[in-house]
Amino acid sequence: MRNIDNLTIHRFRGLRDLTLEDLGQINLLVGVNNSGKTSVLEAISTYCNPLDPLEWINTAWRREIKFSRKSKLESLKWLFPQNSENNPDDFYQGETFVSGSGNFGVVESKATYEEFEGIWDTTENINEEYDQESLIDEIDIDNNEIRCGADLKLTFTPPEKIIELLKDENKDLSISKKFKIWENQPLTTLNEYKSYWLLVDTVTPFSHRIEQLQIKLLTGATFQGFKEDVLELISIMDSEIIDLEILSPTGKTPRLYINHKTLGIAPLSAFGDGVRRLLFMALTIAKLKDGILLIDELETAIHTEALLPSFSWLVKWCRKMNVQLFATTHSLETVDAILAASESENDLVLYRLEQQNTQTQAVRLDQERLGRLREELGQEVRW
Repeated sequence: MRNIDNLTIHRFRGLRDLTLEDLGQINLLVGVNNSGKTSVLEAISTYCNPLDPLEWINTAWRREIKFSRKSKLESLKWLFPQNSENNPDDFYQGETFVSGSGNFGVVESKATYEEFEGIWDTTENINEEYDQESLIDEIDIDNNEIRCGADLKLTFTPPEKIIELLKDENKDLSISKKFKIWENQPLTTLNEYKSYWLLVDTVTPFSHRIEQLQIKLLTGATFQGFKEDVLELISIMDSEIIDLEILSPTGKTPRLYINHKTLGIAPLSAFGDGVRRLLFMALTIAKLKDGILLIDELETAIHTEALLPSFSWLVKWCRKMNVQLFATTHSLETVDAILAASESENDLVLYRLEQQNTQTQAVRLDQERLGRLREELGQEVRW
């Protein structure tokens, strides 16, 4: 059984009642622009961590460049389709609903978002059962100033077998937590139900350019003994790469360097986006054993000639690490390369998203049918 076998996105951003049935280990999402491909990845990310408000904020911010991000509330609210009929005070209200099945401790994930205006009580102790983690720099706040905030209610329903283990017949099937979110206030993350969550991470079209994140991931991969396998992947882009090293020439901020046969020891920034992109993908998969990897625009920065060897490595390590992959693409060359890299039956499934009035539908192509359409008939499968 896959981590996620079936998924229905009832309400999330612009998606309504979209069902992805019989998911594979490798899942490609295709479709025209604005068909909802990235939104599917975002819905999966929050579904895997349904009670973590940091995951919701990070998901809302991933589409935006760091230094031009909207405010926390402005970004977050657009994940939630608005309930305009229940909104008499002109404050934004919305809700999301995702359900699924598989080898995972969540059957349903629901969330509601309601904006308000009020005075933030900075003396209120909200961190007794949480570990606090700040996403933004704190600033001084006047306690008497009316500010915008939002109530974020996160709810998940575990499978009945987990409820039975709780040995409480009166236990509500759903588990909810409510968070009061203010602009410029550090958020908190909940650990109480972490054992039910799935490891999940997202590779965006530009996340490979965040060098400090690469350093953190490389440290983890090195301790796992995964570094040689990472080098195998990035050498597809440059066969003269010898090693990866974390160095601090000034004794202050460490940086990531590549030991190269011709260039010697050179900073990662001296290499092209292709090397950095594959490096980030490899380092991310290293920490996701038995989890979910989400990649937006799979082909970004990878030359056509490097697609097949790169995806062969990716598919191999998804199998070895038992990682379920969901990836979007606009490229027919990418579809053909991932098809060629996926040798096992039912390893690959392609979903073509199509807008039908107010709903999004998915046309499912399993690996056998996709192979016939592409290899024998040469048909277009993206739209």
